[in-house]
Amino acid sequence: MSAALEPIEFANVILKKSDSSFVTGGMTDIKGKFSMENLKSGVYSLQISSLGFKTKNLPIADFTKDIDLGNIKIDSAAVALNEVVVSAANVINKNDRKIILPSSAQMKASSNGFNLLQQLQLKRIQVDVVRNTISASGGGEVQLRINGVKASVQEVIALRPEDILRIEHHEDPGLRYENAEAVINYITRRHESGGFISFDLNNSPHTFFSNNSFNAKVNHKKSELDLFYYGGIRDRFHMWRENSETFNYPEEKSFTRLEDGISDLFSTNWHYMHLNYNYQEPNKWFFNATVRGNLHNNPKANFQSLLYPAGNKEQGVHMTDKSSSWEHAPSLDLYFQRNLKNQQSIILNVVGTYIDTNSKRSYQEVKSNETLTNFFTNVDGNKYSLIGEGIYEKEFKAGKLSAGIKHTQSFTNNDYFSDSRITKTEMKQADTYIYTEFQGKMEKFNYSFGIGGSRSWFSQAGDGYQRYTFRPTLSLKYNFSDNSFLRYRGNIYSNPPSLSELSDVTQAIDSLQVRRGNSNLKPYTAYTNSLTYDFRKGIFSGSLMAAHWYYTKPIMEETRFVDNMFVRTKDNQKSWQKLNTEAELTISPIKDHLSVKLVTGVNYFDSKGNNYHHSYTNWYYRVEANASYKNWSAFFQAQNHENDFYGETLNYGENFHIVGLMYKHKQLCIGTYMLDPFVNDYKVGGENRNALAPSKNWKYIKESSQLFVLKISYNFSFGRKYQSAQKKLNNQDTDSGVMSGSK
Repeated sequence: MSAALEPIEFANVILKKSDSSFVTGGMTDIKGKFSMENLKSGVYSLQISSLGFKTKNLPIADFTKDIDLGNIKIDSAAVALNEVVVSAANVINKNDRKIILPSSAQMKASSNGFNLLQQLQLKRIQVDVVRNTISASGGGEVQLRINGVKASVQEVIALRPEDILRIEHHEDPGLRYENAEAVINYITRRHESGGFISFDLNNSPHTFFSNNSFNAKVNHKKSELDLFYYGGIRDRFHMWRENSETFNYPEEKSFTRLEDGISDLFSTNWHYMHLNYNYQEPNKWFFNATVRGNLHNNPKANFQSLLYPAGNKEQGVHMTDKSSSWEHAPSLDLYFQRNLKNQQSIILNVVGTYIDTNSKRSYQEVKSNETLTNFFTNVDGNKYSLIGEGIYEKEFKAGKLSAGIKHTQSFTNNDYFSDSRITKTEMKQADTYIYTEFQGKMEKFNYSFGIGGSRSWFSQAGDGYQRYTFRPTLSLKYNFSDNSFLRYRGNIYSNPPSLSELSDVTQAIDSLQVRRGNSNLKPYTAYTNSLTYDFRKGIFSGSLMAAHWYYTKPIMEETRFVDNMFVRTKDNQKSWQKLNTEAELTISPIKDHLSVKLVTGVNYFDSKGNNYHHSYTNWYYRVEANASYKNWSAFFQAQNHENDFYGETLNYGENFHIVGLMYKHKQLCIGTYMLDPFVNDYKVGGENRNALAPSKNWKYIKESSQLFVLKISYNFSFGRKYQSAQKKLNNQDTDSGVMSGSK
């Protein structure tokens, strides 16, 4: 689309049927162009809108073949501030998802796909631009996808705003997504010629902090080749911890010791790269091959402390606890999609992964040059896995039917070296998941019902388990209007133990404690239910949510006293449940230029073990604000501790605030942000409420407070033309199976 004098970038384009139902939508590119493919013949209405211009409605009658609409002229709208008609963002409700069309102001205020998500302020979604994390209310997984393909945060960072047509927010993911709390799917343009080169650099001038990425993509006819790299560094020279531990011996007096930390070094870096090639035959089939490499290196995590009995510092010992680790995980991903007649499709995906790990830890307690405790552990791990998945989908007038099967097979060999002893673990694991699901609509009701089943199998030295689980899911949604709805969601699923928990090995923690695996662990069943009310009215939008999680025989910790040592281990306990209530309100007093989101909620936990029972309640809040004017944008985020309680451990959530400012001119973006500008020492911590050996701990990192970061990003493109055909799923193995003995 192009105006007579000047193209309009990031204008919203929506195609509707004659009954005003949504067909597809997107945005114009930086040259004011757009295209839509795979349309059926019929009568349509094209709606084009952009801030500062009058909405253009263009009828398209008797559409039977490809057409070129040529230049479309839309008239400017002279708008004074007191005449602005404020309305909600462009959100279209579908049976199974929300379709969000970002505004031109939101696109201009974003340098990549990740901070575009921050600008959108989606309900029950939290975006942290410093740590590059995305989380959901209630703590569930947020799956990121690009054109249906499961993607990492780093790959979303590589997306250019001008290549994003729309974002699909699945607040009620189906069985295909395997227990995800939410799915965010970026729908992007497919290019048939040309290419681009881009980089995004985030670095601190006063400490070793970086998040940097580079992306190059070239298209030629039906082929696309993509090279992507992402790397990060964190070096901290002032890290220390404070602990308070009490040991209640069965037939002796209790003993409490304190730990006063001394500043030491923490260093970590990571590197991710992929080379991707795909070939498509439009509207027929699509093939994709990706080679990935992932390296995470932690060369130093050093702690020094004075360890002493409470009230008797003179009897203290000097403690050093040093560890290092690295993990290398190359993988090969092969994908094939075939589109059939009558709105049917088949998807096949095979992924092979090798995970090579190594971790070292040395621990000493020294008094008056005499070594009282000294041990060293070294763990080498090797894991091989193969994941295969197939999906069939069929669309009807009444809804969509999907069915699938996924199988994972893995072999893990770990060698534990400790005090001249070698312990070898050989583990085999297999999981098979089969499901079918139907999603439909009946007047104001949306519904989905799915039936699934899984088989989990594990073997280690002749011991193991085999378990079958029934996995139904149900979702009911009543739409009061286009601006409000009430939704219920419930499902049942199985959680298997991790390989590290199953490892039949013992690791020393310090002179009084050890950590021990348990090869007798069994998968457990989880029941989840949630009720959500969403509304939108003028400058206000918000939601009310109540959710409940119940685990029967969950894998949780317990502490035993064996051979004069406190043994930290895991076992299938009685039950665990969590009740979460949350209220969210977003206020947008100036459309596309200022919005504020306020969130508050209460979590209640009830944890029943075989020999303990704990309950805990936590109130939390979050505040987010985004503002933009012309080429400038700013943001602010703050939250208090949203704590989590599981088993006998209470983990304190982060208490932080972030401020940021950015200027964008065409393809160049320059900005800055700061973490905790008004706090001297960043800290995280937790406590253990075990009756035998309770503890409380804090970890401090000075450089993470008042962290100042400079941002610069730029991209250059050439010869771009558009097409469409996309990959719809992706699998990857990330569980190395190595157990850690650190505190």
